[in-house]
Amino acid sequence: EAAAARAAALADTVVVADARDPVAVADAVGAPADVTVVCVDVPGCEHGAILATADGGTVVFFSMATSFPAAALGAEGLAADVEMIVGNGYVPGHAAFALDLLRAEPAVRALFEHRQTQQA
Repeated sequence: EAAAARAAALADTVVVADARDPVAVADAVGAPADVTVVCVDVPGCEHGAILATADGGTVVFFSMATSFPAAALGAEGLAADVEMIVGNGYVPGHAAFALDLLRAEPAVRALFEHRQTQQA
């Protein structure tokens, strides 16, 4: 997945680390990010995302494995000035936006097509 994400050039930074190890995540990211998106499906990834995010930055938790009390208490305990957003899976117009993105961005389309051929 990391190689595919790098090849698609759809992210500023792609790192590989154990998302449950906050120090490993922060070390892998290096300079803190302005926006961190958590979409892994294992518990215990909250603190790494918070540590990897710059003060004044935003963490988007988009996983059902997220413990929101752990995220809130972790941010407080780490003295992290981050905005935390909980993705709920629904945004009006999301289907049209996704299709438009697929049509307009060749890298997104290539990534999608590659994954489809891998599953076939």
